[in-house]
Amino acid sequence: MKDYFTSLLEKVHIIQNIYLKNKYIFKKKTYSMHGEDLIIQKYFKDKKNGLYVDLGCYHPIQYNNTLLLYQNGWEGINVDINKFSIKLFDFCRPKDINLNIAVSNKNSEIDFYFQKKLSLLSTIIKTQSDVAFQGKIKKSKILSQTLTKILDNSKYKNRKIDFLDLDIEGADLEALESLDFSRYEPEMICAEIVDKNQPINDDNLKNSNIYKFLIAKSYSKIWSGMFNHIFVIKK
Repeated sequence: MKDYFTSLLEKVHIIQNIYLKNKYIFKKKTYSMHGEDLIIQKYFKDKKNGLYVDLGCYHPIQYNNTLLLYQNGWEGINVDINKFSIKLFDFCRPKDINLNIAVSNKNSEIDFYFQKKLSLLSTIIKTQSDVAFQGKIKKSKILSQTLTKILDNSKYKNRKIDFLDLDIEGADLEALESLDFSRYEPEMICAEIVDKNQPINDDNLKNSNIYKFLIAKSYSKIWSGMFNHIFVIKK
């Protein structure tokens, strides 16, 4: 009986979070934090049935860069270390692959750091948690996989990624380095690039390891927001 009521309360919490808090019944022009999805949608305006991979997906509606694509017939993989985030995605996007794991350069169990069951700031990087959180930091274990292994174990094996979204609180470069670009090379990448959780200017952006990595992989930047920057592969 206790398990039944726990499950019922969780379902109520999911519905409240989706329909009441985020008003999912009303379609919006944009769901991103700073209009990133409008840039993405415009770039892919004529593409149907595309593939997105969203790392650090957080929430299927709030601050989401892939919902407009999903509404336009796309599908993909959503990954987050917050278990409740993935339950929200299972509810809203049952046709997607939704994974409660970490992405890094390791295929093993690792530590992750958090404070709430639904948070933008949960991370596998201890130094990042020290910067992001105030007060007591909780620690737990989670399975980590490389991005290549995640894709190899999915129905999208050997299929090029159309759009890769990265927001995994300090582990973004590890995730990029863990991808086999020869097989999965994304056409577009949206990456969070910050310095101690603060926006950076163009000069500092060009000195960031993520920027240098993507430029070396023949990407060029087409848009910058407060935290996120969008890159496309040179054709």
